[in-house]
Amino acid sequence: MRNRIRLATIALSNWLKGAYEKSAIGFVAYISVNTHVSSHFRETLYNLKNLLIILAIFTSCVTKSKKQIDTIQQNGTEKKYTKIISDSTNKLTGKIEKIDADYLVFGCACPNWIRTKDNLNTDTTKKFKDLYFYIEPADSALELPIYFDAFRHSVQLQGQFYQKEDYPKGTIEMEEPMPKAKVFRYTKIEVINKPTFKPDTKIETLTLNYNAISCTCAQWSQTHLSNTDKKKHYWLEPANDKLIDADAIFNGVDLPVQIKVTGQVVTENGFPKRNLSNVEQEEAGKVFKYTRIEILQNGQKKNGY
Repeated sequence: MRNRIRLATIALSNWLKGAYEKSAIGFVAYISVNTHVSSHFRETLYNLKNLLIILAIFTSCVTKSKKQIDTIQQNGTEKKYTKIISDSTNKLTGKIEKIDADYLVFGCACPNWIRTKDNLNTDTTKKFKDLYFYIEPADSALELPIYFDAFRHSVQLQGQFYQKEDYPKGTIEMEEPMPKAKVFRYTKIEVINKPTFKPDTKIETLTLNYNAISCTCAQWSQTHLSNTDKKKHYWLEPANDKLIDADAIFNGVDLPVQIKVTGQVVTENGFPKRNLSNVEQEEAGKVFKYTRIEILQNGQKKNGY
């Protein structure tokens, strides 16, 4: 452990001195082919590489939020931003591509998307900052779904890049300047689970009741919690399509609905990967992804019968 910390500290120190690609990323590339080093150590260094890339980009573009804002407080008065900075004359390349992409959370108004294969690449000859790009939906119906989680999900896109580096169409000027980058305009999008995502929560079996609350919020809670104010409500997500969809059990009339599920919490503040209409961000909550499900009671029917 001490040696791991020492090496990470040296890499970070070298980067701060301007030797970023030669120290951190180069060192990770070396370790990745060294079979005498543990896989856990290689994973640690891979995460260090991403951290340093984030720091490099963050120092070049700092803003209050990754989301676009159109107003700020300046000298006690509200300043409105209405100027569109994207180039309306920018043309598409004409080359239709299918790409897998990851979103990296930088905390700034920077290009956050990178091809999945580039995100996993340890080639020190590449300028990683140049590999990031913006994405632009061809239609508002193709916006990222509310359940998208950058840590759990990637996207598969089909579309075209624009010819010139620019901003997504309709981008409004902000308080801090945004860097120009490649823009990918997509006509198809599919959210996929990251095979590398491993939740750090324990696998457990829960007995849950459906609450039939008149809202678009999480509906399931543990039966042993009798005080409504103390209930832990869960969103449920099946691990595969072969499992019963827990949220489809309730027929809108017959209660109680009680199930037993085995799985684990995959996020403390998110949504299950399914179509969610009219759901607001403030309704995010625990998402329990289950690999087994048993119906204990469905209305007056025991064991689902």
